Amino acid sequence: MSQLSGLSDMQSASDQDDHRHTSRKVALVAGLVAVVLAVVVIAGTAHNPLQTWRIAASGQIVNAFSAHEGVAYAGGDLFQVNQVESAQVCGGICCNVPIAFMITVKPDSYHWWPEGKTCWCKSFFLTHPIAHGGVSGKCTR
Repeated sequence: MSQLSGLSDMQSASDQDDHRHTSRKVALVAGLVAVVLAVVVIAGTAHNPLQTWRIAASGQIVNAFSAHEGVAYAGGDLFQVNQVESAQVCGGICCNVPIAFMITVKPDSYHWWPEGKTCWCKSFFLTHPIAHGGVSGKCTR
């Protein structure tokens, strides 16, 4: 009978060791998952940092683009919009166009011509500034 009780004590100690090892494994796996998740979040943030936009009380985006009177960004035209009332509206249109459908390059600048109320959305890299009428600007986000 004493042999059986000794076996029972060994089995109980063995169960406790298994439980400790299992707890350590679970903690190790949880720690590794946390580290991997942290690396993914950091890498994603570095690749696409969060952008803060300044929103006015009316809900409009402000300071989303620059405006330079008497400067035309020649070249770099992506598309044209007619009957645009102001340079502010032109910049608001061009700087908020997403890459979608037929738009394969996101505009990052604009030129507005007041006499024809014409707005050209542009790729700044392909432009060169010249002294000319109208208003040109570059998107800031």
